[in-house]
Amino acid sequence: MKHLRKLLTLVVALVMTLGLVAPVFADENTPHTITIDDTDQNVSHTFKAYQVFKGTLNEEGQGSKLSNIDWGSGVNGTAILTALKATDVDEALTATAQIVKESAKKEKFADETAATAAGFKKNPDAADDADDYWIKTIEAGESLFKFCETAQDVADVISGFESTGKYKADGTINAADGGLNLTAGQIDAFASIVAKNLKGDGTAFTEKDKKYTAEVTGDGYYFVKDTTTDLVDDDTKASDTLSKYLLAVVRDTEIVAKDTGLTPDKKILGTGTSKLAADSAAIGDTVKFEVTIDVPNTTKYEDHFVFVMNDTLPAGITFTGITSVKVDGTEVKDVVKENATATITAKDYDGTNGYYTLKVNGAAPAFGSGEGADTTKYTFEQSSYDAVKEAGGQKIEITFNQFKKFVEKNNLIGTGKKVTIQYTGVVNDDASYKATANENEVTFDYSNDPNHDYGGDNITGNEPHGTTPEVKTRSYTTSLKIKKVDENGKALAGAIFTLTGDALNRTVLTGDKFEPAGYTAKIDEVVQAGTYWKLKDGTYTTTDPKDLTNTSMYESTTDTYVKVSYTADEVAEKSTSITIVTNSQGIAEFIGLDEGEYTLEEIAAPEGFNKINGTSTITIGWSDPEAEDATSPAKDQGGYTLTATGFAEATEWNGTDKQFEVTIENKSGTELPSTGGMGTTLFYVVGTMLVLGAGVVLVSKRRISE
Repeated sequence: MKHLRKLLTLVVALVMTLGLVAPVFADENTPHTITIDDTDQNVSHTFKAYQVFKGTLNEEGQGSKLSNIDWGSGVNGTAILTALKATDVDEALTATAQIVKESAKKEKFADETAATAAGFKKNPDAADDADDYWIKTIEAGESLFKFCETAQDVADVISGFESTGKYKADGTINAADGGLNLTAGQIDAFASIVAKNLKGDGTAFTEKDKKYTAEVTGDGYYFVKDTTTDLVDDDTKASDTLSKYLLAVVRDTEIVAKDTGLTPDKKILGTGTSKLAADSAAIGDTVKFEVTIDVPNTTKYEDHFVFVMNDTLPAGITFTGITSVKVDGTEVKDVVKENATATITAKDYDGTNGYYTLKVNGAAPAFGSGEGADTTKYTFEQSSYDAVKEAGGQKIEITFNQFKKFVEKNNLIGTGKKVTIQYTGVVNDDASYKATANENEVTFDYSNDPNHDYGGDNITGNEPHGTTPEVKTRSYTTSLKIKKVDENGKALAGAIFTLTGDALNRTVLTGDKFEPAGYTAKIDEVVQAGTYWKLKDGTYTTTDPKDLTNTSMYESTTDTYVKVSYTADEVAEKSTSITIVTNSQGIAEFIGLDEGEYTLEEIAAPEGFNKINGTSTITIGWSDPEAEDATSPAKDQGGYTLTATGFAEATEWNGTDKQFEVTIENKSGTELPSTGGMGTTLFYVVGTMLVLGAGVVLVSKRRISE
């Protein structure tokens, strides 16, 4: 009995000892927490975790080695293996040179047929007695997973992968590859295949204070997918990008997910170095715009990163050309002007120079021909911007060609680095002027899913992409309406006013105007015959001077004029002094005025009325209405205020018509009184009597002489 007890004690000790050295098998019930930290997010994201490999995780402190590997519960392992071994597998997962996977001596196989059946071939460089007489190889261009049969085989291959050949773990450039990564990272390519072969619903993450956690069960290698469907914040309109697929061996793991959400800025370039959200301008003025946006981080994307600016001008501003395109101060060139299409589309393009392609209203330049969209400069002819009005404005599209290669080659990615685009537009006569802004808005379309393989420089089909929040600038212009009346408030036509000022450019006129004979109406193209003559006092008459003996009051007896009714579609020539005649409603308008000081003068009054002598000084001020206090009059007046002296002192804001308005009264000519009882009647009577008397005397004298 005593010996039996000793024997049992020895057996138990042996069993315990063997237990200590026995292999540890995967514990499929071990709990782990995966944490994702993303403090840069604009919106809440949704993530899911999928187990790719299951296995046994080494003890704490032994690194992230996983043993006893098999396919995990979250993937279809057979489908993954098939995709990895396919002949058209991602280039990043193929060999760049021959790889000898296994070798054997000559006697290993009876003949070449047997060797071939086992996946070997004869090594032409080996001697008969060499250890590598037979070799099993992966040739250049073949899949690195050619001989994989199990999850362990796949894990062995990817164990040597790095996520990218360009950037080190600390984010600095790996100089070994010359700063240019031409293919996707191998582990990223592997993750893309995994993403297409997931199984089940995955394990969802929960969020708290922009940290996301998921409780998974079982040691293993996990794939984390960003499944967010709405990446735009409803309040700020700021957008996020999807996170890159994440892969990690799990104990309790924390991952930082970075997105590249973008928000542009747009300003009007004022005087000096000022940059404004809004400005005041006259019709005909050139407005200079500047758009800036952070250089996006393109490093997690494969061959292409789509980056396109979309700018929409209103009908009242005509695009006149790109001034400058730069990325962190490095010039980007117009592909049409540079004729560089062959260079930027070639596979050997090295990214040294940057190029953009411009489209206006969807018209694409013909590559290499030098013929682009119609960006005709603004002229003083209505026809040059009629098309702008009909289209409701112009759309400008700038596509950055081979953007990823360019910014990575030139190290243009980083904090504070900006893309800057400058261009110009001219305020035309379709500009809104009744306290309404002429808004110019910009957005950018860009790649927002680093797990998608973008095929080019533009979004095609339903490719995933982000659109930035819309950013606007505002340009304002204003007007002055004159209402001409008599003492009884009746409208007076024919009063001639002149407005003079340094801030004038081209002003739209409403009223009548006298044009030299031969004037061609812009609407019906009919040549008008002159039926008016100009008098020296500035008025016009329909009395033909050839019917008069005295024509000294005529400025010319040969020059004739046409009376033209102007509307908001007719524009006066550029001048510092503009003249208009009140129409049949007694109205004359000067539309498209900028802030500044003006002089208003009545040149001639309607026939039978007295001209107002002297001038009126009108001062128009402007400030951004959106920056004004709610009680400020400028708030509802497009930012404008007006003060006047002299006969236009009563000018005020018409809240209904949304413009400055003044009523100016003309008095009729004075009828002078006459003196003396019977007045002229007496002279007529006396004159008649004298004539009759003279006749009687004459007859009498004749009779006497007879």
